[in-house]
Amino acid sequence: MILTFSNWKGGTGKTTLATVTAILLAARKKHVLLFDADSNMALSGVFGQVLKDFTSMSFLSGTGENFKGIYPAMEYIDIIPGDLKNMLLNNIMDRQLKINLKRAGYTEKYDYIIIDPPGYWGAHTRNAVFAADVLIIPGTCSRIDLEATKLYFRTLQQCYIETETLVCVNAFNEKTNLPGIYEEYRAEFGEYLMAEPIPYVKSLKKLTSDINYALQAAVKNKLDRFVDAITKEAING
Repeated sequence: MILTFSNWKGGTGKTTLATVTAILLAARKKHVLLFDADSNMALSGVFGQVLKDFTSMSFLSGTGENFKGIYPAMEYIDIIPGDLKNMLLNNIMDRQLKINLKRAGYTEKYDYIIIDPPGYWGAHTRNAVFAADVLIIPGTCSRIDLEATKLYFRTLQQCYIETETLVCVNAFNEKTNLPGIYEEYRAEFGEYLMAEPIPYVKSLKKLTSDINYALQAAVKNKLDRFVDAITKEAING
């Protein structure tokens, strides 16, 4: 299964959620491949895999076959790192990533492939969206994030994206949220909005700076339910 975390606005928490999802799936002994399509290389930085010889740029610009850029990130997790020059690679088909992942055999080798694209609507983001089995669009409880998420969602609809799409309210805090903003998310996205928001907890940021950081049980339980929802793990066994 290919999971893409995407919004064309930065700061919505897509890299954090991609990290959390990968670590929780690895804890279930699922084999995960991370694909960092962002020139900011945030996901690569989390796992200490930056400025490598082989990157997501070289994967996309090739055929995918005999690729040498698979780096071990932690037990059960491998990564194809990001590249500072990714923004320069624009002459690629929107489905090149999906084609190359299949050609390389990664869709069969790994239980899950998690893609973290840039926070803008460019070639890498389109590739990440078209490759996905499930597209997760995170947004925080701010007016800017809501409007950006609405615009992104409508753009995807205009592109006739058939991928299963889920909108996730991230960094939810009843005390500090903009009043009424969560209700606006529910009114706007209806059945596409995930049932539970991701709470604002400082430990999630600690996890992105230390992948071995132990989450509190209550936080982990809520995040496990998030992973269940996006992967259908709880339903399918």
